[in-house]
Amino acid sequence: MKNQVENALKALEEAKCLEQEGQDFYRNTAQKVGNAKAKEMFLSLAEDEAMHQRLIQRQIDSLTAQGQWVELPEAKGAKCDLSQDIFPQGRAGLEKVLKAEPTETEALMMALEFETKSYDKYRREAEAATDAAAREMYEFLASQERLHFDLLMTKYESLVRYGGWAD
Repeated sequence: MKNQVENALKALEEAKCLEQEGQDFYRNTAQKVGNAKAKEMFLSLAEDEAMHQRLIQRQIDSLTAQGQWVELPEAKGAKCDLSQDIFPQGRAGLEKVLKAEPTETEALMMALEFETKSYDKYRREAEAATDAAAREMYEFLASQERLHFDLLMTKYESLVRYGGWAD
C-alpha cells in the first residue's frame, strides 16, 4: 500500500509540474501576442491550468495525510475516451498539418504540443489507476486537455485559413 501511495504521489507531482509549465507558457504567450482575442484565450487557458493544479494538489494533500484518494466534485462523472490519441497521426501528423509561420501560429503549435503531452500523461495514468477516484480525476483532466486541444486547433485553423482569430 505504501508503495502505491508513493507511486501515486510521484505521478501527481509530475502532473502538477505539467500544469505549472502550462500556466507559465500560456501567461508568457498572452504577454507576447498582439491580438486581443489571442491574449484572452491564452489567459483563460492559464486559469484552467491553475484550476487543474489545485485539483492535483488536493489529491496530493489527501494521499499524504490519509493515504487515499479523495473524490473531487469537479471530476464527478467525467468520461473521456482513453482509447483515442488526441491527434490520431501523432506528433509527425501534427507537424504535417501545422505548417505554420512564426508568431501566433507558432504559439498555437507549441500549445497544441503541450496539450497533447498533458493528455497523453493523464490518459496513461487513468488507464493504470486502480482507485476509482484516481481514474475519475485523471479522466477529467484528460477530457479538459482534449477540450483545450480542440479549442486551440479551431483557432489555428481559423488563423491559417481565414487570416484571423475566430470568436
